[in-house]
Amino acid sequence: MSREQFDLLDGLEMTKSQYEWLERRFDNMTAAEKLKFAGAMEVLCPSDVETVIQAASQLEKFSLLLGAGDDAALGRYVLDNFHVTPRRSLPYLDMEKAGRMYREEHGGSFQGGHFILQETDLDMGQPVPLPHLPTAGDYAIRVKLASRSNTEGVWVGFPDRGESLADAVPDELALALEALQVKSASECIALEADCCFPQLEDILSQYNSAAELVRHAVDLGFLWEKRGQGQPYFLEKWQSVMELEDCTRLDYALDLAQNLSHYEFIPRDVDLTSFGREKAISDGVLRKADSFLLDCFDGAAYAGEYARRWGMSATEHGYAAWNGTPLFYDYSQPPQEQGQTMV
Repeated sequence: MSREQFDLLDGLEMTKSQYEWLERRFDNMTAAEKLKFAGAMEVLCPSDVETVIQAASQLEKFSLLLGAGDDAALGRYVLDNFHVTPRRSLPYLDMEKAGRMYREEHGGSFQGGHFILQETDLDMGQPVPLPHLPTAGDYAIRVKLASRSNTEGVWVGFPDRGESLADAVPDELALALEALQVKSASECIALEADCCFPQLEDILSQYNSAAELVRHAVDLGFLWEKRGQGQPYFLEKWQSVMELEDCTRLDYALDLAQNLSHYEFIPRDVDLTSFGREKAISDGVLRKADSFLLDCFDGAAYAGEYARRWGMSATEHGYAAWNGTPLFYDYSQPPQEQGQTMV
């Protein structure tokens, strides 16, 4: 239900198209996003609906400090997570004063037993036309869970971007379970799922339990956010390999992400001269320190030979080929038709 979000906009005039966009956006909000939106409205005090739309589409600029529902709890949260606090000093620290000082310095809003903090200013530049403005947050995957006490369901998105370092349960999931009045996803059913990878089709039918789906969604979100710990073209290579292997399952996609080193890859639209030179250096054909040879080296030709040598196939995001080394499977069953070796 989006009524509670519209109640925060009492008195603001809006067009029919603005109302319809906001209604879709509110219906797609996760439990964490709803708290962030409520906090954003209190922090920003918008006088026009354009600001509301900008805030609703930029909720990543607000942080949710889980469980920091008053000054004392906020003080504990800040000292636990944002400061190196000597243990011997703890009995002498005034948590309520620490929270109040933090709030007075940084602003923010208490919402539903938590604290909402605006990290960066909204981008109020040229607005994106409403038909092209996404109505869901920026997540790798979202799952709508329902329970006996909440049959309408609650969206939960991954990756979780919570700041809490103490809790093993991601903030997004913890808030969803709280709204569903359950202790774990094993008490839920999954109503819907959507993913940033369009080739992963009909995800709900792939799982017998919401708990297993959530576990895999957590891992997918982690991989999507970490980008292979900064590996260049990680997402492009992952998507190319999924296309190469005709991957439509979430569990198989997770396994492929762990096996990317077993595939050769050239990104689409990359500068082949630069790519070929870097590849030649990594292959030991050239030394990075030898600038003379680097300047003379035909990187594009080397990249072309690299593609031919491995028999690469064209995909939407680049050119890819399995290099024949054994793959390992933690999430899915190995595809028997490929004859790939399980380790």
